[in-house]
Amino acid sequence: MNKSINIFFAVSIMLIFSACSSVQITEEAVADQSVAGVSVTQKSTATQAVLANAVVYFEYDQFNLTSKSIQALKGVAELMNRNQKIIISIEGHADERGTREYNLALGQRRAESVANYLIANGVKRSRLITKSYGEERPLSLGSNDIAWSKNRRVEIK
Repeated sequence: MNKSINIFFAVSIMLIFSACSSVQITEEAVADQSVAGVSVTQKSTATQAVLANAVVYFEYDQFNLTSKSIQALKGVAELMNRNQKIIISIEGHADERGTREYNLALGQRRAESVANYLIANGVKRSRLITKSYGEERPLSLGSNDIAWSKNRRVEIK
């Protein structure tokens, strides 16, 4: 019985996120709306669906969460509070502007900002792994506003 309730909840969350795809970005306009979500391995399909919609984008040189990014993270917090076995990696990224060291620090601040939101919503810190890749793993190549807006992000895996 418990397993069927969990499956029902996971399917419900998938449907909600697919109906509200606009909640995965911040106030910032991301030029190409076909930005792919993160890939998640060795997790259930329902868990993958929730986490794939949990890419959080940031304004230039910012690490604060907006109301839209919080909407994307609410589903992650709910999922993690329902399934205490899930451990996630929160990976911060930056665009290519700035020094390597500065971008690593900014990516870390972005990852910590997401982690702090999840902790404030009941997720134990021991279940969160934060790391920064700075500018080293761009989602979009290019030196323009479109590419930069896609690269200023946190991915949850």
